[in-house]
Amino acid sequence: MVTGFQQAVFLYPAPGVWGARASMNPIATVDAGPFNLTAGTLGVTVGKFGWQSYVASTGLSTVNSYSPTAPVIPDGFVANEMQALITTWLGLNGLGIPAGYPVTLYNRGDFWAKSVYADAAIGNKVFANVFSGDVYPAAAGSFVTAVVGSSASFNATTTAGSYTLTVNSWTSGTLAVGQQISSTTAGLNPEIAYYIESAGTLSLPASSGTGTVNLTAAAVSAVTGAFTSLAQVGIGGATCSSVSSSSSTTMTINTITNGVIAPGQLVQAITNVPTGTYVASLGTFNGYSGTGTIILSQATTGTISAQACGFSAFIETPWYFNSAGNVGDLVKIGTRW
Repeated sequence: MVTGFQQAVFLYPAPGVWGARASMNPIATVDAGPFNLTAGTLGVTVGKFGWQSYVASTGLSTVNSYSPTAPVIPDGFVANEMQALITTWLGLNGLGIPAGYPVTLYNRGDFWAKSVYADAAIGNKVFANVFSGDVYPAAAGSFVTAVVGSSASFNATTTAGSYTLTVNSWTSGTLAVGQQISSTTAGLNPEIAYYIESAGTLSLPASSGTGTVNLTAAAVSAVTGAFTSLAQVGIGGATCSSVSSSSSTTMTINTITNGVIAPGQLVQAITNVPTGTYVASLGTFNGYSGTGTIILSQATTGTISAQACGFSAFIETPWYFNSAGNVGDLVKIGTRW
């Protein structure tokens, strides 16, 4: 896949390509039948998980990079088979499969994926973001409330050879670990994808203040200018120090600690909240601050009085991380037969 005009020379070749096979171990595909599957109306992204959606009018199924109804385990992984098209004018590369184009979903095998939210360790379970199909590493049985923020615009300073980015002022948005950083200035190497690996002196997630964050690669020159961050998905989860309910589908958010609550997120199984409950819709709560109500997919089984609770856009899959890597690295994921 073309990556643009060469502007840098590296000592070692890339370990793999996003979405490509990572071994010669056996693979298996979702048995979709003749003329199935095709990309849904928003297209599908290579190197991420996909969900099937049956279309009654055609009797066929489409694939989406998000869970189209309730949050469920994805049906398979979209491998890189050189089937993506470059649809951006004068674009040099792309991982998007346009709507209506054929898609193959793999439910067995080893593939290269990108851990965009957190450092991965061998043996971690793969959690899939139900809004984007991105992968997240965590221990089996975890309830992931990763706050990935929303895309931000800010002024910052780089130093040649340094992994540190100094945030000077803000225009909009929220910075968080796992976001991709870009700039029109000459401070960053255009051949490298830069991600926020960890907080420096700036506490993350953040939407104000000054301080440093640590990047996954070093800047190429010293520059001060405008930067932007791209949240792979603007909604990762939220934590609340106090929620309440009275044996109904209505839950009151009394105090939200951080993050964003959105329809489709899983609700942490706490006292009187059944396993598998998710946010069906927002009531009077705005999703990110203050107090208000949300509507659950099923009723609580008893009274909840000022309990802590989490909300997550990540669902555990049968897949595992087979190699370790930092935020933004390509890592191996696979299934165990």
